[in-house]
Amino acid sequence: MLVGDSWGQRAVVLGTLVLYGYLAVTDPGVARAGFAGGLSTITSLATTIVAAFFLASAIGELLPEERLAEFLGASASAHEVVAAGLVAGLVPGGPYAVYPIIDRMRDRGADTPAVLTMLTGYSLISVGRVPYGLVFFSPHVVGLRLLIAGTATVAVGTGLFGVGALRRGT
Repeated sequence: MLVGDSWGQRAVVLGTLVLYGYLAVTDPGVARAGFAGGLSTITSLATTIVAAFFLASAIGELLPEERLAEFLGASASAHEVVAAGLVAGLVPGGPYAVYPIIDRMRDRGADTPAVLTMLTGYSLISVGRVPYGLVFFSPHVVGLRLLIAGTATVAVGTGLFGVGALRRGT
């Protein structure tokens, strides 16, 4: 468990250990500064991340399994798959909150094309980044980013729906 439940988690944990081992030997000051910075980040975000996990779990429990399977399961239409991606793009919060919700939707019957489209929509559209984007870019640039992200989400969702239909033989 210390090194993770999946290969992705293990790669991150082991990669971090290797990097800090290297830094401890080659530049202990950088290793200490990096560790202190990481510890500071953990302490400042810990309550938010823990609360987000509990919130995501509660939301997941509230999701009606039969309705999810009906709207986002294997029988979902292309419109429903695309809509799932667009709605996911409107969900605020970091991946520590959103990913568990999408994973719970998968557990409750959402099919792979819908799950992948939700992940794509969340990653590309990410409406929670709009205020931050407006700090650096003009509304025109931010609006174009949202237009491109929305269009890409529709294209990905449509393509994934098609692949899913081929996989099911429908």
